[in-house]
Amino acid sequence: MKVVLALFGVFFGANGFLVTHQVCYNEYGIGCFSRDFPYDNAGGFLPESPDDIQIRFILYTRTSSHSPQIVAKDAISINQSYFQGNRRTIFVIHGYMSNANNQWMSDVALGLLRKEDANVFIVDWAKGAHKLNYAHAAANTRVTAALLAQFIEALHDNGGLHYPDVYMVGHSLGAHVAGYVGERIQDIGRITGLDPAGPLFENGDPRTRLDPTDATFVDAIHTDGDALSDLGFGLETPVGDFDFYPNGGMDQPGCPNQTSGKIVNIIATGLGGLTEGVACSHQRSVNLYIASLDAPCSFTAYPCQSLVDYTAGRCTSCGSGCAIMGYGAQTGSSIHGVYYLTTSSTTPYCQN
Repeated sequence: MKVVLALFGVFFGANGFLVTHQVCYNEYGIGCFSRDFPYDNAGGFLPESPDDIQIRFILYTRTSSHSPQIVAKDAISINQSYFQGNRRTIFVIHGYMSNANNQWMSDVALGLLRKEDANVFIVDWAKGAHKLNYAHAAANTRVTAALLAQFIEALHDNGGLHYPDVYMVGHSLGAHVAGYVGERIQDIGRITGLDPAGPLFENGDPRTRLDPTDATFVDAIHTDGDALSDLGFGLETPVGDFDFYPNGGMDQPGCPNQTSGKIVNIIATGLGGLTEGVACSHQRSVNLYIASLDAPCSFTAYPCQSLVDYTAGRCTSCGSGCAIMGYGAQTGSSIHGVYYLTTSSTTPYCQN
């Protein structure tokens, strides 16, 4: 287990990574980044420069769904693209060891376009996310978010975007990227966290992770909230206005539910074992969100005080109000809080 924890750069060798306490990227217009409290949660790492991260913004619209465009922050690039400021603008953000070529990202983008005529950007920060040490990628979320916030401001200034029309959907570390953006830009409309990353963020200061103040409406789907010692990659702590815990929010049906099985997969695939293909329960949040875009059923979730109550079968009525998990979650539809539900093991995950 010590070897597994070392992959996260959390408890072993965290000292001495860097000799400075901050880095500044003023020439890029994004300011300085310190590793002092509360931003001391990334194992001693400071975020890399924009040149290292090489962020890209890939635009999908109903007009260009099969020929997405790379859009830069300058006015010429924005005005020559299919972007339209009078539409809702959605950003899909990947996590650790992922990139824009992962099938789930285009599945989300195309599914969203089936639901609404929107601007959908895939945010590709693969150079910052593909790091030998997970803690290094966690540190890079801050510069990634600063660059994304800068791009959103450029869309506002040069393309007519309205901040309340911004919706960010982030998986794992991508959920915290969205949270950092929400700290930089007020009045963001909505953020959906898909199993927000747990290691280095669980029990941390809300300023270092997604939290309810980061947008007008924040919802999260928790699917892999086991302890880090059991290789839970998700965050167990509620982080939104609505927090959904399908099947208790830990091991998901149809996924390996033993720590030993997860370790074997990581050993067999190297660090790729932390990506979507092996981290089945962690990836299930994405699968459920995609299913919510097209599923023949709605994911009705019940208010519930705790996992103990859910396991005991005490969370099967709407009481003060139920909520819909996924795309259909809405502000004002129910009382803000924690919701549990049961899903099946295969797509579309509807529970009969």
